[in-house]
Amino acid sequence: MQNINEFTKDELKYFSELNIVVLTPIGDKPDGRFFQSAMNMMAYSWHHGLKVSECGITERTVVDWARNNLARDALQAKDPFCGKKYTHFLWLDSDMVFNSDLACQLARHRVDMVSLVYCARAGAPMPLIYTHMDDDEEGYKHHNLLDIPKMLCKCDAFGFGGCLISRKVFEGTPEPWFTIDYRAGEDIAFCKRARDFGFQPYVDGAYSAGHIGLPGVVSIKDWEKWKVDNEQQYLQDRVQVNLGG
Repeated sequence: MQNINEFTKDELKYFSELNIVVLTPIGDKPDGRFFQSAMNMMAYSWHHGLKVSECGITERTVVDWARNNLARDALQAKDPFCGKKYTHFLWLDSDMVFNSDLACQLARHRVDMVSLVYCARAGAPMPLIYTHMDDDEEGYKHHNLLDIPKMLCKCDAFGFGGCLISRKVFEGTPEPWFTIDYRAGEDIAFCKRARDFGFQPYVDGAYSAGHIGLPGVVSIKDWEKWKVDNEQQYLQDRVQVNLGG
């Protein structure tokens, strides 16, 4: 995947103030394309003054435990190059492929929590960006946000395949951050809990990544094609979503 991106002097100055750690829960053998994407991203980020200094992983661990453990460790960890605590956590799933400017693009928005756009790798390739259902009093039921503006915009929840979250979201949101129960998957549960404590999720609607599925990589182009091929279902059907992607 190629990237063409330019950053202002002010954005580059802002990048120099950040310290980022990558957090990746690994459920199975990671795809080589993920490692290529991650290595290229780290090189690109450093070249633009954005310090991405470490990668924390878990292996074959239940996903909510994995994410909670990674977040706890990241809060205590320090950048080995400057000795400062990490300002931001970049969550990347090991089945993602993305452009090398990913960290810089998400960081430039200067918001507490922001995701790129990516789609489900199985079934209908809907974006894993969500809006809350108004008739749900508990606050856990969501719809997929189907038409996302090509800009930074508010949402209610997102999948954790590729998102940048400030450490203050974890400091300001009591544990457990990630839970799985009958109401929601761990990603939606986290976003709902963060919202309860005053943090607003955002999505960069103009920036997307691929999701490695079977047989290939599912991208936003698959979603656009699915909408055309399934026009009536797309227009009429709004399936309730409780679980993340």
